[in-house]
Amino acid sequence: MGFAAIALWCVGGAAHAQDERLGVPLVPVLPVARPVVADPGLSLTTSAEAAYDDNIFRTNSRRTPSVDDFILTPGVRGVYWRQVGLNDVRVDADLAYSFFTLNPDRSRGRADLHGSGTFRVAGVCQIQPDARILRQQSDYGDINAARDNFQTVSNLSLRVSCPRTVGFYPVADISRRTTTNSTAFDFADLRSVSLLGGIGYSRPSIGQAVLYYRHLNSERPTINVTNRAEQVGVTFHRAVVSRVTLDLDLSYLDVTSRGANVRPYRGPGWDAKLELKPVPAASFSIETERRIVNDSLVPAGFAVQTDVQLASELRFAERTRFRAGAILGHRNFRGDPLVIASPFAKDDFQSYSLGVTRQLGERLNLNLDGQYSNRNTDTGVNEYHFTRLVAGVSYRF
Repeated sequence: MGFAAIALWCVGGAAHAQDERLGVPLVPVLPVARPVVADPGLSLTTSAEAAYDDNIFRTNSRRTPSVDDFILTPGVRGVYWRQVGLNDVRVDADLAYSFFTLNPDRSRGRADLHGSGTFRVAGVCQIQPDARILRQQSDYGDINAARDNFQTVSNLSLRVSCPRTVGFYPVADISRRTTTNSTAFDFADLRSVSLLGGIGYSRPSIGQAVLYYRHLNSERPTINVTNRAEQVGVTFHRAVVSRVTLDLDLSYLDVTSRGANVRPYRGPGWDAKLELKPVPAASFSIETERRIVNDSLVPAGFAVQTDVQLASELRFAERTRFRAGAILGHRNFRGDPLVIASPFAKDDFQSYSLGVTRQLGERLNLNLDGQYSNRNTDTGVNEYHFTRLVAGVSYRF
């Protein structure tokens, strides 16, 4: 989800206006499936996952033997969603603990608390507060060694808009995000503030568009680097027909750093997604995106990341869903070679996944997933590949 989501939340959607994917690992690890909660009230889902991972530390098997493990992860998810008139409030809480059976000292817990709401003023404008705190063991994809880093990621944001069915309307967003890491990785600690303002336009025969300006200030206090990003762009959302949806964001980015000799980035940013539903039981999507990533465990000022994602889902016999996906990405790191040392300046990654979900009744889901991922760097350092197989079950009370 990228800046194309601006048009969605301006007309009442729940998507985030800005998503730098902070705290998200380089190559996503398949999670336990989370059923969609569609009914107001309290919902509780318990889950259990058994996974085999043949390279848990994401090391280069050509240089050092990779370490595999069987990982057992019980978890519980609670969702409280309530509507009062035109307003709604939602709270999500996820708790899980991963037991590494062959490397028990790597066992860690994970806690994710997220609250959001939509409050409408005079039936014309809407205010959307959002707060999230995540506590987790960070992914080993940017560590590439048997070293732990426990991190806390928090986000606070407030979005205001006055959407109209036809015509122009204002939009605004302010958010603050922080990431705190263990002492050995405190170079990656981050504090960022984002301000966004824009003008939206809506017409059913055309779609929704937003012309926006965004200012982002991201500080890495330990290494005394501050990244400043100015962005001007336009988003567009349209359901072309009932089976085709287009989300488009085009922008110009001007990103500079203070406190270090970091090469700036001045150029295009984009997020374009096309989703097709040729029949009700099948969907296909393709998305390409270029964005600035300030939050990573690679010691650099920031990264210019370009991705292409493919996804498909086929529903068979009403209760069975097959999934397939691929992610192809490239990162270009900008850092001061005299201040920030990194063994590589660029990397490429690919990830391919297949999965199936079988619904047994209205509350019980069974899941099987497989994932293969690899990463290559311009120097050959810190390259790796891994295969992960997952079997999971979830029950919603």
